[in-house]
Amino acid sequence: MAQNSFRTYKGDWIIKEYLLDTAAGAVEKGDLIEIATADDQTVELATNDAACIVGIAAKDYANDTTADTHIKVLVPNSPKAEMIGRITDGVAVVGTDINRNCDVEDHEGVDVDTKTHSHLFLVKVTVATADGSSTAGEGVFRIVQTPEMMGAF
Repeated sequence: MAQNSFRTYKGDWIIKEYLLDTAAGAVEKGDLIEIATADDQTVELATNDAACIVGIAAKDYANDTTADTHIKVLVPNSPKAEMIGRITDGVAVVGTDINRNCDVEDHEGVDVDTKTHSHLFLVKVTVATADGSSTAGEGVFRIVQTPEMMGAF
C-alpha cells in the first residue's frame, strides 16, 4: 500500500465515522473509501467499480475481522472540495489534461483514461506520467460520485 495516496488540498472537508466491512482488510491513511452496502453505512477500500466514493481514510486501521471496526473518513463538505491523489493508470500531461471526469483504479490511485463510472473530476495534473509507467503521476481531483450523488450517473 502507498501511505497517503490521497490528501485534502482545498475546500471544506469534515470527518465522519463509518463502519468498515469486516472483509475490507487493513486501511492506511490516505486510502480512498467507498460505500460497501446498500445501507450506506458500511464502507471498504475503493475499487474501480465503486457505486460511490465516500472520501479519504483519516488514519491507519488494522481492521479486526472478528469485531466491528469504526473508521474516520475525511469527506468533502462542498462540491468544490479538492484532493491531491496518485495517477496510477493512463496518460497524464501537465497543462493539457484538465477538467475531465475519470475513474478510481483502486484505493491507491486513479485511472485518468477511463470514465465508465466518472467517480472523480480531474482538475489538473501536477506530476505527469506515461501509460504503463511504473512511476505514478499526481493530480488534483474532486469527488463526483459521493453518497448524495449515488446513482446519478
